[in-house]
Amino acid sequence: MRQLLRKIFIFSFFLGFCIIFFTSCEKKYSTVIDSAGTGPFLSNAAFSLKEVYSDTMYNNQGLKTPDDLLTIRGIISTKMVHTETSSKIAAVRFILTDDLTSSIVSDGILRDDGISPDVNANDSIYTQYVEYQFNRVFVGKLTLSLWSIDESENQSNTLLFPIEIIRNDNQKPVLSNLQMDTLVFLGTKDDTLQLRITATDLDGKSDIYSVYFNSFRPPNGTPSTNNPYYLFDDGSPIHRDAIAGDGIYSQAIILPASTTIGTYRFEFHAIDRSLDSSNVITRTIVITK
Repeated sequence: MRQLLRKIFIFSFFLGFCIIFFTSCEKKYSTVIDSAGTGPFLSNAAFSLKEVYSDTMYNNQGLKTPDDLLTIRGIISTKMVHTETSSKIAAVRFILTDDLTSSIVSDGILRDDGISPDVNANDSIYTQYVEYQFNRVFVGKLTLSLWSIDESENQSNTLLFPIEIIRNDNQKPVLSNLQMDTLVFLGTKDDTLQLRITATDLDGKSDIYSVYFNSFRPPNGTPSTNNPYYLFDDGSPIHRDAIAGDGIYSQAIILPASTTIGTYRFEFHAIDRSLDSSNVITRTIVITK
C-alpha cells in the first residue's frame, strides 16, 4: 500500500512538472512569434544608375565645357511587404549621399499611385525618380539609401545602392611658377617661409582637389613627420594668399629658431578630383645661421 501511494505521488509530481514546463515553453514560443516581423519589408528593389560617365554628357547647347552643370536621373523601385496589411505603410523614402562629404545631396518619397514613373497603382510596388545635379568637374561616389516606415513607426530593412561618377578623358593638373626662397638665415627669432605656386587644369580650376608639398629633412633626406603641407587659393591672410580663386596657391611656413640647419628638399604636387597627379616640382632650400 505504501509503495502504491509512493508511485501515485511520483506520477502526480511528474505530471505537474510536465504541465508547467510545456506551458512555459508554449508562452515563450508565442512571444517570439508575436514580436517577429511586425514592420514593413523591402524586396525586389532595383535602381537604374550604377556608373555615370560625365565626359559623354553634353550641356543644353549640345556642348561640353569645364563649367557645365549636369543632371542625372535614375529610377528606383521596390516591392513592399507588411506582415499585417500594406495599408499600414506610411512612407517609402530614399536619400542620396555624397560618400566623400557624407552630405545628403538629394532625397524623396517613392509612390504607388500609378503616376509616372510608377506603373500600376496599389500593387505594392513603389517607384520614383532620383535626380542629382553636379558640376562636370565632380568625380566621386554616391550612395542611395532606401527604407520604409509604417504607421506605428516601425522601420523596415535598409537597402544601399552605390553610384560612381567617372570621367575618362580627364586632364591632369599642371604646376608652374614656384616662388620660394632657396636660402634662409635663421637668427635668434622664428622666421617665416613664404611659398607660392600656380596650379592649372584644362578641366577647370574647380577640378583641382589639393596642392601640397612634402619636406625631406637633412642630413639623410628623412620625410618630415608633418607631411603633407597644403597650399591654399582662398585669399586668407593666414596663408598669405593674395587673391582667392586666381590659381596661385600659397602658404606661410613658420621656421622656429631651433630648426635643424642643413639642406631641405621640397616636392610639390597637385591632385585633381579624379585623383590624377600633376607634374612634380622639386626645390632645395638651405637653412643656415
